[in-house]
Order: sequence, then C-alpha cells, then structure tokens
Amino acid sequence: MPALVALLVIATVLWHPGERAGIVGALEGQLLDARVTLRGPLPPPKGVAVILIDDTDIAQIGQFPPPRSVLASAIDAARAQGASAIVLDLLLADPTPRDDALNAALARPGPVVLATARGGPPFVDDALADAIDRSAVEAAVSATSGALEMPIGPLPDFAASSTLGHVNLALEPDGKLRRLPAALPFVAVDGGAWIPGLALASLRAADPERFTPIVLRGARAGGTISLGRTTVPLDQFGAIPLVFYGDTGTVPTWPLRDLDQANLEGRIVFLGVSAQGARDRYPTPFDPAMPGVEAHATLAANLIEGRTLRRDHVAWALGGMLALIVAGIAYPAARQRARFVLPALTALALATCVALQVAFLAGWWLDATTVLICFTLAAGLGIAVQAVKHARHARNLAQYHAPSLRSSLAESDLSALTGRQMNAAALFVDLSGFTGRSEKIGPKGTGDLLDQFHQRIARLAAVHGGVVDQIVGDAALVTFGLPEPAPGDAAAALSFAADVTQTQDDPAHSLRLGAHYGPVEVRALGGADHSHVTMVGDAMNAASRLQEVAKGAGARIAISDTLLQQSGTPARWIDELALRDLGPVELRGRKMLLHVWVS
Repeated sequence: MPALVALLVIATVLWHPGERAGIVGALEGQLLDARVTLRGPLPPPKGVAVILIDDTDIAQIGQFPPPRSVLASAIDAARAQGASAIVLDLLLADPTPRDDALNAALARPGPVVLATARGGPPFVDDALADAIDRSAVEAAVSATSGALEMPIGPLPDFAASSTLGHVNLALEPDGKLRRLPAALPFVAVDGGAWIPGLALASLRAADPERFTPIVLRGARAGGTISLGRTTVPLDQFGAIPLVFYGDTGTVPTWPLRDLDQANLEGRIVFLGVSAQGARDRYPTPFDPAMPGVEAHATLAANLIEGRTLRRDHVAWALGGMLALIVAGIAYPAARQRARFVLPALTALALATCVALQVAFLAGWWLDATTVLICFTLAAGLGIAVQAVKHARHARNLAQYHAPSLRSSLAESDLSALTGRQMNAAALFVDLSGFTGRSEKIGPKGTGDLLDQFHQRIARLAAVHGGVVDQIVGDAALVTFGLPEPAPGDAAAALSFAADVTQTQDDPAHSLRLGAHYGPVEVRALGGADHSHVTMVGDAMNAASRLQEVAKGAGARIAISDTLLQQSGTPARWIDELALRDLGPVELRGRKMLLHVWVS
C-alpha cells in the first residue's frame, strides 16, 4: 500500500494541479491569496508613482477618453516634478485633432513609454510595425511567424519618439490578476520582435545603465528574462508573478487634478485611467477592483526592489519535494491508534501551512494545491487502510466473543460492564472419556474432535442466548445472564442443557454437564494488554463440582434444584431431562449441601 501512495503522490506532483485551468487552478489562486492575506500589506514602494484619471477628473475634463492635449500637459508636469520616466497606460491608437500637442510633449527631453497590445484586429498601418524597436529585447527564442500579431496602438508618430511596452494581462482561472507576461512577440519590420511588458520597458527607459539589456531566454517554463544584471525566472506561461503591496492606492497614487501636489521626484510615473468607462480594473488578492495601471506599477516596483515571487521549475520541484515529504508523514500518521490520528494529522497540516507560508515570505510560490492534495490522498488512504485493518481485526476478534457481548464491548466502556453483581446460570460441560479417546485417535483426530465439540457448544449457546465464557481443552463454561440478566435465563440454560446432551452417534457429542444458578460478578480478568470478560462466583465453582457429581453417579447431567426452581417450571424440566432426585449432596471444597438432580 505505501507503493500505491507514492505512485499517486508522484502522479499528482507531475500533474501539477495548481497550474491547471478550472477549479484546481482557481483553488491555487485562493490559497495564494490566503498567504498574501496572512502576510499582510507591505510598505509602499518609493521608486514608482501612479497618476489616475478618475471619474471626477473625467467630469472636470468633460470628455472621455481624455483629449491628447490633457495627456501632453500631464507629461510636461510630471517631467517638471522630476519623474525619471513617464509611462502612459493608454492605447493611443486613433488619430484625434489634438495629436500635435501630444507629439510635441513626447518629443521633448525625458523618456516616455507608451502602451501597445496584441490580440485585436490589425486596424493600424504597417508604419507602427516598422516603428517597433527590434533591439528592445534580445531574445534567445525566435518570434515565429505563427505567433505574431499586429500591435494595437499607439499611432506610428507617437511610437517613433517613445519606447513601447505591452499591456496584455494574464488573468487566473478565477479571474484574478496575479502575474504579468514578461514579453510578447509582435509583428515588426522584417518579421517579428519581442516587446517587453510595460513595467520592464519603464525600467529600461528610466535607468538604462542598470536595466539594459533586456534578454529573454525561453518564453515559457524554465525561461528567464534579464534586465541588466537582474534576472527574473518566468513561470510556465512566460509571466512574472506580482508581489502586491496592498489594496488600491498602496502604491503612491494621486488623481490627475492633484498632479501639481504629487511627489514624483526620481520616480517612474504611471499614468492611467480608472474611470468606469475605461474598464481597466481587475480583482487582486487585496482588492476587488485594482486599476490595471497600478498592477504595472507594482511589477516595476517589485523589480526595482528585487522583490520577486518565483513560480518556475525550481519552485515546482521544491513544491513537489514538500508534497512527497508531507505525504510520507501523513500516511503512517493516519495509521496510528485512533486517538492519535486527528492530533497528528492536524499538527502535520499546520506544519505544512507554515512551510508554505515561510516559502512564500522567502519569495517562493510553491504549489499549495499539489501539497494539500497529496496530503489528503496519503491521509485518506492511510485512514482507509487502517479502517479496513480494524474491520478485519474486529471480525477476527469477534469470533472469540459471544454475539451477545460484541455490541456491549464495542459500544460501552469496559468499566461500565465490569464490577456488576447479578444472578446467572452457569453450565460446565466436558467431553466424557476424552483422555482415553485422544490416546487412540492421535493428535489430528484429537484436534478434529475438539473442533467439533467447540463448534457445537458455540452454536447451541448462541441459539439459546448464552455466552461461552471459557473453553479449556475438552471443557467449556457457558453462562446465561451476560451482559444483561433476564427472567428467562434459567429456562434458557436448561434448554441448552437438553440440546447439548442429546444422545448422538458422533462421539464428539458424548458430554457430561453440571449446572447451577446463583450470584456472580462480572469481571475483566487478565493483564494490561489483554483481558477477557467473565463471570466469577459460587455459581461457576458449583457447576464445575456438579459435573464431578454426575461422573460419580454414572450420569451425564447434574443440575441443582436451585436452577430448576428458578426456571419457574421445574416439573417440566424434570420430565424433559428425565431427572432423578439425588437429594442433598456435599460438593468438593464446599461446606453447604446442595440439592441435586441427575440423569
């Protein structure tokens, strides 16, 4: 069974469910959000700022989208306040009457990054494709013709005096924004070129000495993108996970109307629209509607601070190792004694969550879905195997307890059963002439004889509601009254005596029996690791001695008058068992005489 657990866990690790679409991928996103929430907000970054054109600004401007002249004024104002670079998260794809003002602002000193996108119809002319800087990204992977798409915006004149960065997003299966594609291939002159994401392009524009060149090595799992000496591993979709600082506005943000009051000195300034008509808001771990421009600013701040979250092959391998370790502990933990299983699995689950959180704080996005699925598989299989084992043990052990005792032992505390005093019937039965017979038939024949004897005693005891209290060799002690005494115990005992001593041709049924009724106490006798429930008292001793009386009288049955009277119909049983009155008899080791009947 451990091999099956290992096989299932390895298959789950290779499947890597956290990176799948659908419910498992959405679950991984929620588990990451839980880690982000547990970590809490981070201090606002210092290297970036956001200028938002919100609904109030649009109402004051009186036009949506805002005129190009307004954007030109915002660019000039940001430059005047010392912005290291200005980034417009706007697709300036359509010509307007005020484009000259923006063209003039873009031509003035100071780097500007403009947004482009892919995935739409090619409604721009080839001049934009010619304006794409093929050297923006040094790619070790080709931008193949089959993957190329025409860019959407900006106008070629704008692009010619600016740096381009794509604004395509990569939403998770649950619709949330948690990562941004690092670079995407676009149609360019003489084929295709890779355009970096808006955040990467902003870093290259603001600090070319630190963040140039941009080198892409692999666009999917196992790939990296380097900005100067800073190398960032990519996830399997070629994206960079975001480390959010908090909810909307945690990145220093000012509305356009307060631009003159903003602190932009030395910052990369991202300008975007948060008005309702822009439809550029996305749910994140902190906020149900964060402006897309703040997400790009967040990635830029992450790269400036070196605060990245790895979701690459190494993170996958570490998550797989954690899953294997957790499953390797969960399986044996689930197979412990029942009272230890829940505490052990709870402690392991908490330790696993702590490990995932510590890894997250250290910058590793491990696949919590894989780890928890493996934990659940291993623990579930361990519990199932243990349940089957217990059921098998219970079936095996049940063979050694009378049916009437099984439910009491299974459902009650043993202390509730033991120590009780009551009146009960006890019958001592043994095989007559067993010693001589076993000498003749040998060990195998003796075993077969005892097997027949034990089966007959057990079957008839169960039929009449008795309990086989003890079996020792060729003798058995059967009691009536355990676990609960009943008015018909004496009659049931006599009925058992009648059936068990019926004359049969089979020598296994040549029996001798002694029976008595009297006070007993229920006890669990044995050691700390093994005990059995039995009755102790004079009734048991007397039954054993009555069997000796029967042997001495040449009879098969010796029954006390006490048992006959307790049945309520002594005459019936005297007749049915063909009993004769032996009168008062002194039993070996017993001072008081006992009235005995024999047959």
